[in-house]
Amino acid sequence: YISRLLQNMYDQATRSTTFFKASNVVHALENYATEARLQSNTLFAAVHVNDLCTFIPHEQLTEPLQHFLYDYVPDGQVQGLTVDTIIELIRFVLQNQYFTFDNKICRQIKGCGSGQPLNHLLANIYIQLRTIINHDNDIEPRGLSFISDHSPVMYSTLIQACLMHAAVIRSKVSDFHNERFDVQIVFLNNGYSITFITEHVEQLFQDFHISNWKSNLNQNTYDKMREEIIEYDQQHQEMKIKQR
Repeated sequence: YISRLLQNMYDQATRSTTFFKASNVVHALENYATEARLQSNTLFAAVHVNDLCTFIPHEQLTEPLQHFLYDYVPDGQVQGLTVDTIIELIRFVLQNQYFTFDNKICRQIKGCGSGQPLNHLLANIYIQLRTIINHDNDIEPRGLSFISDHSPVMYSTLIQACLMHAAVIRSKVSDFHNERFDVQIVFLNNGYSITFITEHVEQLFQDFHISNWKSNLNQNTYDKMREEIIEYDQQHQEMKIKQR
């Protein structure tokens, strides 16, 4: 039921950017050419994401869904179900996935089984809500190759510094969330637990006066938080200049 409910919403929301059949591709390409955007050097690319359904932590799957629902459900309800209720149902499903391995019953604590329609939908929403943010690895590296040489205290500061940097350069709350996902994935891939990461993400929002940010962080509250972060960043830069 939840899968069908969300799938209809997703199809409506992504209709302009999703091809449902081959003829859609032809039609879109014709429109692209009519608008004089199809050039001799236009490149076409196909991207395949390996194991998308299995490596994303559950919280990383539910957060984009929550933002998606708040964006596309203006009255906060879908067929009598509130957004919060839908999120809790999805969490229940994700946290109660089991499989057998080596004659043992195991619970899946990361990602979701790839054979269920709901799981594909959650993965698609995760991808759909992301935008590409380019980083120059020589200027602002995203890897943590020196992770073993520093204490967790340093990385708690680094997480918050990355998020503050994201707020400074991203004016839209949706873009900030995309950047936050990137930061969290980097730390997850370097062995830090989702609990450690979440704790310090929560601390950042508390420091800048956003309580219960998962439901309260909208464009208006983000604008206010961003102003505080920019002001803090400017003061920090001025202090560094004075100390030189």
